[in-house]
Amino acid sequence: MVEQAREAATAQAIDHMRRHLAEPLQLADLARVVPFSPFHFHRLFRDVTTMTPARFLAALRMAEARRLLLHTGRTVTAISGHVGYTSAGTFTTQFSRLVGTTPGHFRQVARLLAGHPCHVLAERLHSTAAEVTRPRLTLHVPGSESGDLVLVSLRGKGRVTDAPTAWTVAAGGAAVPVVARPSAYHAQIVLVRADSTLTGALVDEEPASYLVGAAEITLTPGGTAVGRVVVGPPRPTDPPALAIGPVGRVIETFTRLSGSPSWREPEPPAAGAALATTAIA
Repeated sequence: MVEQAREAATAQAIDHMRRHLAEPLQLADLARVVPFSPFHFHRLFRDVTTMTPARFLAALRMAEARRLLLHTGRTVTAISGHVGYTSAGTFTTQFSRLVGTTPGHFRQVARLLAGHPCHVLAERLHSTAAEVTRPRLTLHVPGSESGDLVLVSLRGKGRVTDAPTAWTVAAGGAAVPVVARPSAYHAQIVLVRADSTLTGALVDEEPASYLVGAAEITLTPGGTAVGRVVVGPPRPTDPPALAIGPVGRVIETFTRLSGSPSWREPEPPAAGAALATTAIA
């Protein structure tokens, strides 16, 4: 009952975030919704979601911005105001840091990739990705099939950061190798189904298109580890699928693999932006 009450309180705060993205929400504002003291609310929220309220709110704002970039012709300035930023420059910097590319370039590559089913992208990824012969970490995802795509994000436990420590994307149906340094990690998984599209799962968050999972992983110096992550439908307290990492670079990679005729080489990422390939440490 206690855990259910904690989940319900967190979900209530998240629902308030979603309905007020354009407003300058503060920790005290969110705490009053529950209601708890700001200190207790911050600790509760992080325990339930593994993210601070500020990071979760930023993830929700970026998720809505990505949907607007894909499906509307609104300017970047208009979108930045719609999701709560008073400065388009600040929004672009934040977007580039979290997504791995600028808003304008994300719009280009996401539209090129829309409509391509994941099983086609998984086949091309399987045929072109470099093999990791001795991974420090191998993750098994029960229920993953050969045409699925599996995105893995590792965040160092105890680190307060928006960017993952390590992450990778692989074709499903087998063990997923992950390159990472020895440490304790919180692992997040997004499994995109074979018949779904990458944009449908990661941008539109269509309910039947993806599953999520999480696990605690520890890598020891000089050793290897094998983990098992059970996935299921997203819960109201799960972060947006796009919060897993800078998936703008994943979308760029698959746009190239899809052979889209209008593909152009990506613009240089903003300073400090994380880059995504098929495996990052």
